[in-house]
Amino acid sequence: MRVLEAHELTISNASNLIAAGDLSPVDLLETFLKRIDWLEPKIDAWVTIDREGALKASEMLEVEAEEGTIRGPLHGIPIGVKDIFYTKGLRTTMGSPIYRDFVPAHDAAAVAKLREAGAIILGKTENTEFALSDPAPTRNPWNKEHTPGGSSSGSAAAVSSGMCPSALGTQTGGSVIRPASFCGVVGMKPTYDLISRKDVYPLSWSLDHVGFFTKTVEDAALMLGVLSEVGEPQGLKPSGDIAPPRLGLLRGFFEEHADEEVWNGFVDAVERLKDAGAEVAEIPLPPSFGVVHVAHRLIMASEAASVHQDNFRTRRDEYRVGIRGLVSSGLLVPASAYVRAQRIRGRYIREADAALKSVDCLVTPSAPTPALLGLDSTGDPAFNAPWSLCGFPTVTVPSGLTRGGLPLGMQLIDGHFREAHLLEIAHWCEAVFGFGKAPQDTV
Repeated sequence: MRVLEAHELTISNASNLIAAGDLSPVDLLETFLKRIDWLEPKIDAWVTIDREGALKASEMLEVEAEEGTIRGPLHGIPIGVKDIFYTKGLRTTMGSPIYRDFVPAHDAAAVAKLREAGAIILGKTENTEFALSDPAPTRNPWNKEHTPGGSSSGSAAAVSSGMCPSALGTQTGGSVIRPASFCGVVGMKPTYDLISRKDVYPLSWSLDHVGFFTKTVEDAALMLGVLSEVGEPQGLKPSGDIAPPRLGLLRGFFEEHADEEVWNGFVDAVERLKDAGAEVAEIPLPPSFGVVHVAHRLIMASEAASVHQDNFRTRRDEYRVGIRGLVSSGLLVPASAYVRAQRIRGRYIREADAALKSVDCLVTPSAPTPALLGLDSTGDPAFNAPWSLCGFPTVTVPSGLTRGGLPLGMQLIDGHFREAHLLEIAHWCEAVFGFGKAPQDTV
């Protein structure tokens, strides 16, 4: 069996080696820094690398480990942070020229939790402007002519290319699940507010979720255990120890809007799960599903306008076309329309919850297309926005490749605060898929 190189280690692998004294946090960090030096000119995943701060932290954590103090599973693990999270003393640009020189005086709550758990903040990853749709410069590690998705573009690409084992992202529509799928990694968007949004620059207060990217579902459970506000468990049962799940397959909108290769790949993945023992039942879409995208867009536009109205009044010309259009439209939304959209949201949550009663989780493709050719668009969030609207936890697991060698993912959805259950199912599916692939360094 081939011995894994340090940059190929999962969080779980590296954590065990550090705890046993067989891996130095300093050596691990230096491995990732060397990999960044090599790959970053091709991928452009990072806004800022905090070499000095990361090295100082790794040296301190190495001393702690040598003295027998291990803070937890993230002790000595380098983590990337999307550039809308406040980071103390480290530039935070929001992907906008308006904040090109902004340096926060404190950390976002999620970043503080990572530091307390012994994680090393490696740097800030690229994102679309204000986490909407105007693309970052990042390229997809599987094919640099294709988008990595967005808005958490740099985080997904950095994990996919082995520049860090995990990175923070956010999702308002599809900004974790879609780029994770495009880049062939695991992405998780937990229940709304399960991870604190404090001092994460908002796009839409009631839709924004903090999430993250990892190489494996096991690592996702470790990250959630540290970041959760309600003490989620940090481990998973071996995939063979859980009963094959009952999956609810959603067709309708998802089949109609998926391109042929995505839908065929999804059906093939479902068949593999059935062959492994899963039960699959087709579940009708909730009655209100037909208006959820309109409601989502209206809420997002209205709340984004509120966030940006002061800057927009004096610096409108510094906004790129996507975010400028959203804010402009949001300023025109009447209060009555916003309230109506929120009522639709409440109805949809009840109906979506009812759809889960007879199954363990719902499944769909993770995006309507594979990673698009070109960097002008980060792709369509239509398969993810309904679950951001209702605040349900979602996970994407890599399920295969297109004929052209681009990753495909399966999106799994469960009810509020059922992350532990969802991760167990995702872990089982991951074992069945046996993806185990990474982009070639020469791409």
